[in-house]
Amino acid sequence: MKMTPNFTQSSGLLLLLASGWLQAATPLEQMNAALTEWVSAQHGIPTSSVTVAPPDARVAVQPCGSGFVFDYPFVNKEHVRVRCAKPNWQLFVKVGLTPGAAPPLPTAATTAPKATPAPEFRQVVVASTNLLAGQVLQRDSLKLERMEADKINKAHYQELQGLEGQELMRAVRAGEPIRVSDLRQATLVKRGEMVLMIVGSPATFEISV
Repeated sequence: MKMTPNFTQSSGLLLLLASGWLQAATPLEQMNAALTEWVSAQHGIPTSSVTVAPPDARVAVQPCGSGFVFDYPFVNKEHVRVRCAKPNWQLFVKVGLTPGAAPPLPTAATTAPKATPAPEFRQVVVASTNLLAGQVLQRDSLKLERMEADKINKAHYQELQGLEGQELMRAVRAGEPIRVSDLRQATLVKRGEMVLMIVGSPATFEISV
């Protein structure tokens, strides 16, 4: 592409102006310009929204031949540490963001928690009333009630069939689930109980003991 004399002269003039500004800018102005660009990039905001507080008048910013290095030394991010390797020095500068400069907060649609799925329920066997240890279960001693499926395990009964006539090994409150470890086969005759035994048949002879 062939450049016209006017375009070449204009480009050269711009370069001279930029070079002249860099040479004319003081070390403080150079640091503030680089610091503003860095804070702007960190927060994703325009440079016009960044404010840099002037340093203490007793502190003179020295030229930096190695380039400025910036970081946030504190959690609140109100100060930026400026470091230079050649010559070796560092400086803490207070910065601020103008109102409305912070990145937009997530919308309600993005922050709303996901709906928790409804829990699954199943039926388990529970005590209809308060039951005592040693009590033999009757038909009306038990009933089925719903319980969250993730709280049910192999120790729970889920059917009433076969539980009538079982003996409780511990006291169970009304509404409390019955577990496998709570039951045992009922003892028909316990020690110390009176038993009536009948031998023979009514047609011939009969002996009661």
